[in-house]
Amino acid sequence: MTSNGPLKTLLCALAVGGIVFAGGVSCAHAQAGPQGWGGSGIMAGGDGLETSTTVLFPRPAQLALGPRRAPLQVRVLDLQAAVGGDLLQFDHYERTFGEQSGTLTNTEEAKVLDEWFGDEQRGVTTHTQVTPVALTYRPVDKSWALGVGVRAQVRSEAKIDRGVPELFAVGADSNRTVPLSGGQRTLSTVDLTGAFSYRLESIPLSIGVAPRVIVGTQYADAALDSEVTIQDSLWTHDYTWTARAAGGLSRAVYDEVSAFQNDPFGGISGVGGNDVAGVGGALNLGASYALQPNLLVSVHLTDLGLIRWSQDAQTISDDDVFRFDGFELDIDRLQNEFDGEVGEYVEHQADSLARATYEAVDRERAAFSTPLPTALHVSSTWATDQLTLVGSATVGLRGTAGAARAASAVHLAGEYRLGPIPLRMGVQVGGAQAVTLAGGLGVRVGGYRFDLGVRGTPSTSTLGQGGHYGVRLSLATVQF
Repeated sequence: MTSNGPLKTLLCALAVGGIVFAGGVSCAHAQAGPQGWGGSGIMAGGDGLETSTTVLFPRPAQLALGPRRAPLQVRVLDLQAAVGGDLLQFDHYERTFGEQSGTLTNTEEAKVLDEWFGDEQRGVTTHTQVTPVALTYRPVDKSWALGVGVRAQVRSEAKIDRGVPELFAVGADSNRTVPLSGGQRTLSTVDLTGAFSYRLESIPLSIGVAPRVIVGTQYADAALDSEVTIQDSLWTHDYTWTARAAGGLSRAVYDEVSAFQNDPFGGISGVGGNDVAGVGGALNLGASYALQPNLLVSVHLTDLGLIRWSQDAQTISDDDVFRFDGFELDIDRLQNEFDGEVGEYVEHQADSLARATYEAVDRERAAFSTPLPTALHVSSTWATDQLTLVGSATVGLRGTAGAARAASAVHLAGEYRLGPIPLRMGVQVGGAQAVTLAGGLGVRVGGYRFDLGVRGTPSTSTLGQGGHYGVRLSLATVQF
């Protein structure tokens, strides 16, 4: 195999990740990551105090609390998709790349990038989730409840620092040192979740636990830490990079893609598939206490666990310095080997220089593990016959594990029931985006319920940075 240079490898990984995967940041209560809505219940199904499949995944302790509407609930085909992140700050795009950019000096362009990036990396996260079926069972005369559900998820995150937009906006005609770093992570999983909740008889306290078996089908990540120094005619690229992969992405991309080929992506095939690339487990647990019959306080810890990736698992890396001070013109070679074609001669020279530095890499074929995005959720729910209000806070506890950021967020939401039509509104402050609004509605007819929710960021620079946009459709929840 021919390997890539660090920047080209990162760009290839970003491109393939974007082609293969689509989705969004975690949604409402079915996603138990730091980016979730922490139980706000505004996207689809605002079941703050009742037994419901919506609390099965993130808040298992609530299964045994609240009024008993029906012993058995089944949710069928719950679909979610969203995209967001602090790289989606559109006022900066206009100032950096729009019509205004042509009137800015290099110093003014650098100031805009300072305001946008500072010394940090900005990213875009996507997430899609499909729950084919989930069900809960709560006997009328018992103090316990059970639940089980199956989910398929795809998550992806790409991030860069100010280096790439600076080279585009300012150019390469001034002497300076430009940071040029970034990263990407993509994974797809299928998990089977079981949940058990028990309500203590002496006090209105419910405890719950939800173990999860996770099957990973694809994984790839890449991280580049580098800087480019431009000094007159000398370019110096000092870099360190690492990339890991397992499953089809490892075989199709990391073993086949080469930036030194005429068609870098020509060898890609079999990226998808349902092979078991990794196996892992997780645990959600928590407690819910009813301060009053209609007032509930809950604390939950979610995604305690990891995934071990073993099939076709590999890690490649390199650490080197590339220096370029111009081309040497060899007239004899130009005439004899390239028939006087200057373009072909220059391309060959550039390719030879890049290969000399970037082509040799360290490769280790061995299994590796990735942690899940552990998070702490605290929420309070107040409900009447027509109105439910929810306030919650989410704190990420484990870095950027699983393509999710450990960013704290606060959520406020409400649901008002107009007969069979529940109307929902909510707001999120914090996380890797600006203030985000959400709304939704449902239809309840007898034991059947349909739910639809959307959310978006009105301004990508209000109390935060970046946009967030998503949709959720719950086709049917049936009570028996």
